[in-house]
Amino acid sequence: MARLRYSGRMRKLLASAALVAVLLPSAAHAWWEKGHRLVAEIAWDHLTPVARKNVQFLLGKESLADIASWPDVYRPSVTQTGNWHFTDIPSDTDKYDRDRDCPVQPGVKKGSYNDKVRDCATDRIPFFETIVADQNADPSERATALKFLVHFVGDIHQPFHASGVEKGGNGIIVTAFGQPTCSSYATTSKCNLHAIWDGFLIDRRKFSDKQYLKMLEGDIKANSVQAGPIDPVAWTEQSKMISDAGMVPSGADIDEAYYQKFIPAIDRQLELGGLRLAAELNAAFTQPPHTFKPVDPEKAEAEREAASKQPKK
Repeated sequence: MARLRYSGRMRKLLASAALVAVLLPSAAHAWWEKGHRLVAEIAWDHLTPVARKNVQFLLGKESLADIASWPDVYRPSVTQTGNWHFTDIPSDTDKYDRDRDCPVQPGVKKGSYNDKVRDCATDRIPFFETIVADQNADPSERATALKFLVHFVGDIHQPFHASGVEKGGNGIIVTAFGQPTCSSYATTSKCNLHAIWDGFLIDRRKFSDKQYLKMLEGDIKANSVQAGPIDPVAWTEQSKMISDAGMVPSGADIDEAYYQKFIPAIDRQLELGGLRLAAELNAAFTQPPHTFKPVDPEKAEAEREAASKQPKK
C-alpha cells in the first residue's frame, strides 16, 4: 500500500493524541462506557486471527474494550474532535447530505483541495480506517487512529448521534421512571433523551458486561445477524430512522412501555456496531504486522539530490 498522505495539521493532531493516549485514563460519554465496551467486545469476537495480531501489535497490553471510550477523554483537549462523534441529520429527513450535515474543517474552504475529510462521524470513520490500514504509517499514529475508529463506529450506532434534532436529543429534557436524573454517574444534571439512549436503557437491564455480551452474541447467532456492506452513510441513515422513532417531546416520562419498545433496537445497534467494526478491521488488517521503518529525512533528501544529478535519458 502506498504511504497515506494527510495534512501536516492532521499529523500533528495524531501525534499529540498519541501522547495524550498515554497520559490520560479512560472515560465515558457517548453510549456511556458500557455500550462502547460491548461494541468493542463483539468486534473482537468476530476478528480474523491476523486482524487480532494487528490489534495487539498496535495496542500492546490494551484491548479494544480498554480503549473504546478514550476519544471522549481526548475531546476536551482538542475541541475540533468534538464534531467527529456525531452527524447532524435534520428533523425532516433521514437521508445524509454531506454538505448539509458534515462541517468543513476549520480554515478549509468547501470544495478546495484540502476539503477531503470533514468533521462528522460519517466522514471520520473511513478516514481513520485508511490510516489504520496503512502499514507504512507510524504505529503510534495508527494506534491513535484505531482508538478513534473503534469509538466512532460505536458512536454512529447510537441513534441520537445521527440526529440534529435538539443537539441529538440533548435539548429534550425528560424524566426517567418519574425521576429527574438518569445518569449512573454522580451528577445532578437533568435527564435528557440523549442520555436515555446513551446508557440509561442499557443500565436498566442490570447485566454485567459478561452477561450482556453473552446475550448479544446469542442473539447474533440465533438470528444470523450480519454486518452487511461497510457503508458509514447507510449506518448513519439507519441510526437516524431509529432516533426518529424514539423521539419524544420535552417533559415526557420514559417509562416501562418505552423501555420495552426500544431496548431491542438498542441491543441490535450494539450487535451491528460490533459486527461492522469487525468487518472494517478485518478489511484493514489482511497482512501480519511488520516492523515499521521510519523514513530518514536526511537520507531521503540525499537520494533525491543524487537522482536530480543523474543525466536525463
